[in-house]
Amino acid sequence: ATLIPTLIIITRWGNQTERLNAGTYFLFYTLAGSLPLLISLLLISSNMGSLSINMISTSSEAYIMTTTNKLMWFGCLTAFMVKMPLYGAHLWLPKAHVEAPVAGSMILAAVLLKLGGYGIIRVTMLFTPLTELSYPFIILALWGVLMTGLVCMRQTDLKSLIAYSSVSHMGLVVAAALIQTPWSFTGAILLMISHGLISSSLFCLANTNYERTHSRTMILAR
Repeated sequence: ATLIPTLIIITRWGNQTERLNAGTYFLFYTLAGSLPLLISLLLISSNMGSLSINMISTSSEAYIMTTTNKLMWFGCLTAFMVKMPLYGAHLWLPKAHVEAPVAGSMILAAVLLKLGGYGIIRVTMLFTPLTELSYPFIILALWGVLMTGLVCMRQTDLKSLIAYSSVSHMGLVVAAALIQTPWSFTGAILLMISHGLISSSLFCLANTNYERTHSRTMILAR
């Protein structure tokens, strides 16, 4: 539901020549992440007879540690981790933010990334807490927070800097959601709300600076 409108915003409303490349990255990352989700939904429908979240959460089959449940858990989370995005599947986000118009960047930051966090929280609450499977993703998310923080220190493009900082903050949301405690869920939700407000405002301010200086290079804007 979000792929085609976002793709149109990036490829049709963007002003730079690299917008088609950014749209291609966004398209293929989204499709590659959505395929495991589709397969997992088919498995859930086949095994439990319904896709209703209420019925699945009350079913005893969702709390049995089977290989099928682990695959369904992993497949559902893959799409949402690409949407966040998790470090390692984040290459589409800086390109999309840089090439999208300011309205598109604000929508991406405020709405699109939060869909991934909401999906991760809902999926982790459906199945048994799979701590042995969560640890690698928690470590990867925290490693991504560190690495993208270092990348931010080397950025010269203002929009690219905000985009990489979004990857860092969303890594904290992924780690908090996968810890699966009431405090971690509360922290993840609060961080998503605050990031949606602040990050979109930063893109608006970056566009204001661009209209005055006609450049997003921070060295020239000093």
